[in-house]
Amino acid sequence: MKKKSVLSLLLAAALALSLAGCAGQGQPGGKEPVVNSDGTITKEENDVKITETAARSIETELYETADFSLQIPKGWTVTSGGTAMYHSIRVQDPSQPLNQMFVLLKAEGLLHSQEGKDAYAYNVTMGNTWAQMLSQAPVLTTPSTENFFKLFSEYAAFVEQWEPSYAGYTFPRFDGFAVTDRFASASLLSPYALGEETLRASFTENGKEGEGMFAASVVDFGSVDIAAGLPVGYIIPRADGGYYMAYNVMAVTAAKDTFIEWESVLTKCLGTLTYSESFVKATEQAGEEKVAMSKEISRITNERLEIIMAAWEDRNVEQDITSQMQSDETGGYERVYDTQTGEIYRAEAGWYESTGSDRYKPVTENKMYAEPISGYIE
Repeated sequence: MKKKSVLSLLLAAALALSLAGCAGQGQPGGKEPVVNSDGTITKEENDVKITETAARSIETELYETADFSLQIPKGWTVTSGGTAMYHSIRVQDPSQPLNQMFVLLKAEGLLHSQEGKDAYAYNVTMGNTWAQMLSQAPVLTTPSTENFFKLFSEYAAFVEQWEPSYAGYTFPRFDGFAVTDRFASASLLSPYALGEETLRASFTENGKEGEGMFAASVVDFGSVDIAAGLPVGYIIPRADGGYYMAYNVMAVTAAKDTFIEWESVLTKCLGTLTYSESFVKATEQAGEEKVAMSKEISRITNERLEIIMAAWEDRNVEQDITSQMQSDETGGYERVYDTQTGEIYRAEAGWYESTGSDRYKPVTENKMYAEPISGYIE
């Protein structure tokens, strides 16, 4: 009996040690990561509590419709509007709507000149109701990617009013669009495009500041000669009522100073965008395009995204270094890095001095400010 009791005690002790080892695996002290209400993850390592950034914590899921499919960050909203080549997709973070992916296959009705717009307005006064829509269209005086996005908010309001297939769909607004870096583009549409570039820019929407990468190919649809006023003698004044179109419009954006964290998530997700065969076929049947692209929608949109990604890699990192330093100073942070993993974190100013951590050291190289942070040390 005595031997049996000793054996039982030894087995119980071994089992207790085994369970203790399982409880502590991956998390010192047996503490498991905590998923916060906003989806971020808080973990504790070596008595240091770290909350990962939202971009770092994100999971993705497949979103699929009869027209298209793509991977999206889990919990984000997807809206779409328009038909055929006017189709548009917008994917947003409900908790921060400036975090988004946006695609518009074609924007149409960008007038050549104010004279043309005035001529359409004149035709309306003469009872020509066909001119009503273009009398309110935006004017793209100098065609280019940059100038298209500068008037994009005006264009968005215009098509939301006049295009029935956008009913219930809300375009993004890029108010105060300001280019901070620019890159030459060499897309399949470049031979037709005017002033084509890939842009990094800042903007505001609903009073909130955002930043991101933008691309579009502006193409001239040609001149249209229309009456611009009452006859003078035997001569009827004429104006150019022609307009431009912008193809393959794309933007990936985030809240100010956080795009560096979200860029890889957004571009990887958007890179999975695929249009269905039925959608492509219906688009082909909808009509001939001056710039034929309906047959290769998915390939051209993927090419556009690859150009955006390459531009990001070639960006001027000094811009990020400066903005991240300013953001830290404004928010009362200092930046440290994990000497074992190389991951970079934000901590409250003075944190390192107060703790004297052996594992986490202050960032000393400026280039480290051009890297996304992995989280916040509490």
